[in-house]
Amino acid sequence: MIKAALTSFALAGLLAVPSSAQVVTTPNRSAPITKGVTTGDLSVQVDQARQAAADLLVQVNRLETQLSNVNGRVEALEFELGRTRDANSDLMTDNETLARDADALRQLVERQSRAIAGMQVILGIEPEPEAETYSSLGDAAGPQSFGLTQPQSNGRGVDSSAPAQINSGSALPEGSLGTLPASALPGEAGPLFAEAKGRLIRLDYAGAEEAFRAFIDQFGKDKQAGEAYFWLGEALHQQQAYADSGAAYTTMIRSYPDDVRAPDALVRLARAMRLLGETSKACTALDTLPKRYPDATKVVRDLAAVERTRSGCKT
Repeated sequence: MIKAALTSFALAGLLAVPSSAQVVTTPNRSAPITKGVTTGDLSVQVDQARQAAADLLVQVNRLETQLSNVNGRVEALEFELGRTRDANSDLMTDNETLARDADALRQLVERQSRAIAGMQVILGIEPEPEAETYSSLGDAAGPQSFGLTQPQSNGRGVDSSAPAQINSGSALPEGSLGTLPASALPGEAGPLFAEAKGRLIRLDYAGAEEAFRAFIDQFGKDKQAGEAYFWLGEALHQQQAYADSGAAYTTMIRSYPDDVRAPDALVRLARAMRLLGETSKACTALDTLPKRYPDATKVVRDLAAVERTRSGCKT
């Protein structure tokens, strides 16, 4: 019994030793297995990280490309903006230059217009206004071989029977627009006539009337008196004083028939009569032109033709 028990015990011990050794060695075997699995996971993770880095690099490169394109567009826009600013600056400069040029041109046109108007006054070819009909001139404008029955004076001081009796005191009141006090006018014939003519050219018709009246009053015997009557008539015409204008022209024609301006005065007398509604008398006056002044200039003849058309004269 004891032997059997010992034997069993020995067998149990022998069996226990290998079992114990197996338990000891098992951890030594499992370590490589565990290590191999960990390395594989890390390799996968590394590959994934590398792929992610590659993808990120691609995205970075794409963003750099996009950023480069944006920078290029920004530079282009800045360039266009600079050009636009330069263009605007040039445009503003051009506008300022144009404005200055326009002002200068406007002033030039005004000066030229005034010069043209002055020349038209001198030549008697200014556009005619529509006139009212007056009857105050009467037979004073009727040229019956210029043996006219004329009034001794009228409202503006024109005495058509005698050139030396024009009353300058009946002109516009002293100090009114376009006039100067008598003391401001030159006291000699030449300067006074030049002052009167200058006012007429400057389209100061009231001032010209005043100065020509003063000249006729003071220097009625001067060789330029006939011309003074002529320009007095034009200054009155420009103020639409057609009856007085016609009287001045009539005085000039009667008193200075040989004056070089007498044919022109006859045409302007016809103009005054037409504007007064006396077209038949205007035509009669124009009919006498070639007989009385056969050597009239072409300019005067052309003006007479225009007046004949405007007055409705028979050809």
